Amino acid sequence: MKKILLLLIVIVSCKENVKEFGFNENNATKSIKLSSQDSLRIVEFWSKANQVGLYSTMRQQYLDSILSIKPDSAYFWQQKAMPLYKARKYSLGKPFLEKAVEYAPEEFLSYSGFMKCIFSKEYNESIEELLLVKEKYGDSYVMDHTYNFYIALSYLQLNKFAKAKEYLIKSREQQFIDFPKDPPHEACHFLDWYYLGIAEYELGHYEDAIAYFDMALRVYENFGDAMYFKASALKKIDRKDEAWELIEKAFKNADNTINEDQVFYEVYPYQIFHRLSPMSRPK
Repeated sequence: MKKILLLLIVIVSCKENVKEFGFNENNATKSIKLSSQDSLRIVEFWSKANQVGLYSTMRQQYLDSILSIKPDSAYFWQQKAMPLYKARKYSLGKPFLEKAVEYAPEEFLSYSGFMKCIFSKEYNESIEELLLVKEKYGDSYVMDHTYNFYIALSYLQLNKFAKAKEYLIKSREQQFIDFPKDPPHEACHFLDWYYLGIAEYELGHYEDAIAYFDMALRVYENFGDAMYFKASALKKIDRKDEAWELIEKAFKNADNTINEDQVFYEVYPYQIFHRLSPMSRPK
C-alpha cells in the first residue's frame, strides 16, 4: 500500500513538473506505447533523477534510462538539455534540445529560440526558429515575453537596430491587445520599453529613447540600467547637468538591474550592471 501511495505521489509530482515547463501531453508524439511495467520504471527513474543534483552526471544517466524506454519523450530530452545550458555547456545541450523540438515542435521550438537568444547567443538561429513558430502557430509568449521580444533582442545583438525596433513595436502592440485593461506602461513589459529605448538610442533618436526609458522607469523606478542609458541620451542632447545627476543615481542603483530569472546564469543584452561588469564593482 505504501509503495502504491509513493508511486501516485511521484506521478503527480512528475505531472506538475511537466506543466511547469509547458509540456502539453495531449499534443506530444506518442508513437511508442508503454507497458505498465515500463511506465513504472520511468516513474522510478524520474523519482531518482529528482533526488540528485540538477547538474550531476547521475541525473543525466537516469534521464538516459528513461529515454532508453521512451526515446520520443520531448519533455525528458528538454530536461537533459536545460541544466547543460545553465552550466554554459551549450554544445553538449544543443543535440538534446533539438530532440525535444523534433518530437514536440509546438511546445519546444519557441523554447529553443529563447535558449539560443539568451543562453547560447546563436542569434540568427534564434530569429529563424521564432519566425517559424510565428508562421506555424501564431504569436504567443515564451518565458514571460513575446516571441517578438526575443527576435528583437537577437537583432539588437546583430546591430540591426531598425529591425529590433520593428519587432519591439510588434511586441508592444501584441501586449496592448492582450492586456487592454492595463495602462500602456503596465500592459507592455518594462523590458520592452527599455529595449525600445536602446534601439532608439542606437539609431540616434535620443529624445525618443528618453521617452521609452521613462516608460520603463514608471514601472521599475530604481532600474539602474535604464537610468544609465537615459543619462547617456541626455548627454547626447547637451542636457549635461541632468545627465551627470542621473548617472550618479544610476550607479547608486547598480543592484537594481535586469531582474529576469535567467540573470543568475546569463548576462542580458545591454545589461550595464551585471555581475561581470567593471561598473558593478566597488570604486
